[in-house]
Amino acid sequence: MYAADRTIRELLPELAMEARLPDYEFDPDTQVQPCSIDLRLDTHFWKARKVPRPPGWRFWRRPVLDLRNKQLQELAPRRRWKKIDLRPGEAIDLKPNEVLLGRTYEKFTVPPNYAAKIEGRSSYARLGLMIHCTGDFINPGWRGHMPVELVSFARSNVRLAPLMPIAQLILVKLTEAPERQYGHQSLESKYPEDDGGPSYWWKDKLFDRIAQSIGGHNLHADIRDSIAELLSPGISIEALERLHRYIQRKPLGEVDSGTDLMDEFAKSEDRRRTIGKMLRGGTLTVTSLLGSGTIGSFFVHPIGWGHITLWLCTALGMIVSGFAFLYKADGYYGTAELRSHRATLP
Repeated sequence: MYAADRTIRELLPELAMEARLPDYEFDPDTQVQPCSIDLRLDTHFWKARKVPRPPGWRFWRRPVLDLRNKQLQELAPRRRWKKIDLRPGEAIDLKPNEVLLGRTYEKFTVPPNYAAKIEGRSSYARLGLMIHCTGDFINPGWRGHMPVELVSFARSNVRLAPLMPIAQLILVKLTEAPERQYGHQSLESKYPEDDGGPSYWWKDKLFDRIAQSIGGHNLHADIRDSIAELLSPGISIEALERLHRYIQRKPLGEVDSGTDLMDEFAKSEDRRRTIGKMLRGGTLTVTSLLGSGTIGSFFVHPIGWGHITLWLCTALGMIVSGFAFLYKADGYYGTAELRSHRATLP
């Protein structure tokens, strides 16, 4: 049974609506509707980063987020997302078929005798804007900023601004108070005091069972903690992805020391950096020689197939050189970076 406006007003003390900015407080007179509460869009957003493609000869393949594997999610769960903070009056564009994570401006609590759900607004749906991707249900006892998963199916960009009314909160009366509310220790709830943002799917107990049964979770908690301690806060997403693949290649049960593993990984990063420098230097040298030969070929007549072959090789060398130098050569986490971070540890 849905709660009507009179019931909603009586529940406002239990809902404990909280607004961060003094100039934009929660206003029951305008936000409480006949059977719902209007919730506004907050100033915090998360946009998916461009994840590096797999290395090697299969470089054209798309990166894969394997839900069977949770090894490094605990170390950097939000490494694939870039947080964007706006101010009231600023805006952000949502491209067609793009996913943008946001959250409600209002922070609230679901009363113990109620469940809740959020629904998008009809006006936005008619524009092709989807407000949530199945994640609309909220358990009794939950508190936080409800996340909104924004997806646009419009043909043009959709410009979103903080504090615009983005969703409606609906309260559903339960037959009785549940024995265990959200956040109960035995439930191992994933989002207590939720701040919105990226998924914590890897905290789910069912995923944990699946990962253990198929051997996708071969790092002990102590090892994960030691690895996390040795990771600098400024480590790049590229280095984290390489560390993830490095651990995945290890046979099940082989990793028994986070310190040793990080030392080995740092050495592999040094080798990668050295090889990259050698390739860039070699590419520059070869391209310079081909360029010099091409210039000299213009003074040799008649023009033949040798000239054409040389020009094609020079053009190809210039393209390869361009890729070599446009590719970001930073982001490594070698022995120097690891040593520097260790020096800051207590």
